[in-house]
Amino acid sequence: MRLLPLLTFGLALLSANATSASAQSTDADFAALSKAGKRGEIETMARDRLRKSASDDVALWYLARVTAGDEKKREEVMKRAEDCVAARPKSSRCHSALGNLYGAMAMAGGMTGGLKYAGKVKDAMQAAVDNEPKNFDLRRDLIQYYLQAPGIVGGSVRKATENAEMFEKIDALRGAILRAEVLAYDKKFERAEGILLGLKADAGSETDDTLFSAKASLGFAMINGDHAARAQKLFERLSAERPSNATAQFGIGRALLEQKNVDGAIAAIEKALQLDPKLAAHYRLGIAYQAKGNKPKAIAAFEHFLTYQSAGRIADDTRKRLEELKRG
Repeated sequence: MRLLPLLTFGLALLSANATSASAQSTDADFAALSKAGKRGEIETMARDRLRKSASDDVALWYLARVTAGDEKKREEVMKRAEDCVAARPKSSRCHSALGNLYGAMAMAGGMTGGLKYAGKVKDAMQAAVDNEPKNFDLRRDLIQYYLQAPGIVGGSVRKATENAEMFEKIDALRGAILRAEVLAYDKKFERAEGILLGLKADAGSETDDTLFSAKASLGFAMINGDHAARAQKLFERLSAERPSNATAQFGIGRALLEQKNVDGAIAAIEKALQLDPKLAAHYRLGIAYQAKGNKPKAIAAFEHFLTYQSAGRIADDTRKRLEELKRG
């Protein structure tokens, strides 16, 4: 706990629609890059596909998901998505791309921006689901909207639950994952864990990865909900399932840090970074070294964190900690 345009479509869409079906991307084209988290390569491929076919809504969808957090790129991609919705109103991917971009705008705009874009986010994500109700990712995005949005703009755990249950009738296994994610958000950790640990997916399948990710998200939710000891057990189980998984090791480290086991936390987080040097774990590593009293390593970890995340609440806290460490 899961988890989101300068090119004008116009005449280009008409000619693109006349091209061969191979001009339209599929999820399989992006699967390997997506699984590996290679956002830069996803963007490059998506832009290349869109140059070849302006109507490639799948490529646009992936482009929107990897650029939504970039303020400069977001404006350009949003224009593409708006044009896509206008030209292909029945395309679930066009609506979803626009919804994710609106969502990023809402988050970046604070309270005012959130209220301004919230209705647009919900409408776009609902349209995506209406046009493709069997798509797991689109349903998950809509559920996340209901969980994250305040009640004044339609946020509702009840509506999130209803959507999860509706999808469970379409896809029992993945629908159960969605229902567990709603329970985790609602801090009903025991019920969520019971559901997830009772599910089985084919080893190596996309659904197996989704299930593993949902379990990890539950673990982090437990930590944030003051259930670190329980989270530690869950992450240890996940690490046993996938010994080379960096997220599971990081989860163990986070849980140990919350329980004041600083040495254990450092060992686990360092191991996680050995498994995946690009893991965004340096902030917690810095906190662990700061708690241990190792200023040089704390400073190094915090400074490294700011090389890849320089904005937001955690980045602000990192800078504050660095000032304190360097003063002292």
